[in-house]
Amino acid sequence: MATKVKDLPGPKGKPVIGNLFSLDLPQLHNSIEEWSAEHGDVFRLNLGIFDQLVVTRPSMLQKIMKERPHGFARSEKLNKVIRESGVHGVFNTEGIDWKKHRPIVAKGLDVKHQKDFYPAIEPILGRLYKKWQERAKSGEAFFIQKDLLRFTVDVTSSLAFGYSMNTIEEEGGAIQDHLEKVFPMIFKRINMPVPWYKLYRTKEDKEFDVAVLEMNRLVDEFITAARKRLQDNPELRENPPSVIEAIIVAAEEQEDISDEDVRGNILTLLMAGEDTTAVTLNWLIYLLSQEPEVTEKMRDEANSVLGDKKWATVYEDNAKMRYIEGAAFESMRFKPVAPIMLFQANEDIQLEEVSIKKGQRILTQHRYGSLQEENFSEASQFKPERWLKESRCPVHNTEAFSPFGGGARYCPGRNLAILEIRMVMSMLLKNFEVELVTPYDSVDEKMAFTMMSSPYEVRLKER
Repeated sequence: MATKVKDLPGPKGKPVIGNLFSLDLPQLHNSIEEWSAEHGDVFRLNLGIFDQLVVTRPSMLQKIMKERPHGFARSEKLNKVIRESGVHGVFNTEGIDWKKHRPIVAKGLDVKHQKDFYPAIEPILGRLYKKWQERAKSGEAFFIQKDLLRFTVDVTSSLAFGYSMNTIEEEGGAIQDHLEKVFPMIFKRINMPVPWYKLYRTKEDKEFDVAVLEMNRLVDEFITAARKRLQDNPELRENPPSVIEAIIVAAEEQEDISDEDVRGNILTLLMAGEDTTAVTLNWLIYLLSQEPEVTEKMRDEANSVLGDKKWATVYEDNAKMRYIEGAAFESMRFKPVAPIMLFQANEDIQLEEVSIKKGQRILTQHRYGSLQEENFSEASQFKPERWLKESRCPVHNTEAFSPFGGGARYCPGRNLAILEIRMVMSMLLKNFEVELVTPYDSVDEKMAFTMMSSPYEVRLKER
């Protein structure tokens, strides 16, 4: 017999308001894991005015993702807040809207496009090497995530926008300073029971407004430059060399793609491409500080593939770094960038034993299952080997691993993210020893739309 959401177990709340004002948003993902251990992998949060269905069961998570866009969609509130931020693109659109956005964005992020553009991306890695060489010579401790953010935004700008940005060597005023203010505020507004920012603007709200304006200014520059390239070289319309040209050409050929759509997709790529990959790299470097044997195996692979080279100067080098890729997947299993997603049901539906009504709000948590022994052998151990084809891991349930989503809405930036991770980690480990200066146990997880670490410092030493 089907169970209604209101009849599911869940944490005890206060009268009338339930759990509404007892949620610690920066630690929400961890609270869900604790509640899941106590109440099961499907439970209810009483948020006063409505019941929130919470799901951590891998089979259910896969069902929700595969049933998009017809059965489930991102929450209306999430879409509304993102739209208020000036973003209307492939990330937050649904249904027919999403179907028109996806092909033009995915085209610029496919493997062929990355291979063709690798000669433009590779020098960015060289600039990062030079920056880290200088840091190693000085012996200074520094926050490595800032450098990683600058690298990923430079790569995104080159690959997706045909724009050569050099924030790695820039001092101050870089676009990252603005991007860092965007995701935390979006996450905060999504989870506000009352949109107070519409009535009163705090200092953070004003800084957010400035950040959004600056990003829109930058995107307008990208669009102007791309339109000029198309005007000067009409042959580019047949085979657009980057995502921005593809979007502009599609907008000119299709009446249903507006100027707002063009700007929204470019903003989406800039924001998502910069933040998620850099945060994943940051977590991987942190985790490796406690995994000396894994680090040496990654270093051996980098030395074997690169030989006398300091970094991967040709695209083909990256495909050979299978163990480094496995380490990246392990990092995502322990520290997924997006452990929480928000959905709502588009229709009445039965999800395994749970009966769900149209409009039901659903919070999914994607890490809990990946850390359970029932899904991965030696789940508490950091084992990149489990991701190699020749692995003999007895239990390896890929349903419990969804850092890039699933179904039709699978992240189109997945291949680019893995490429950047292999590039950076092979260069870092071949050329430098990394010392974690900040005590390992003092580094915390913090949800701010993505799951980031509290700031930590490292020190580099040249090999």
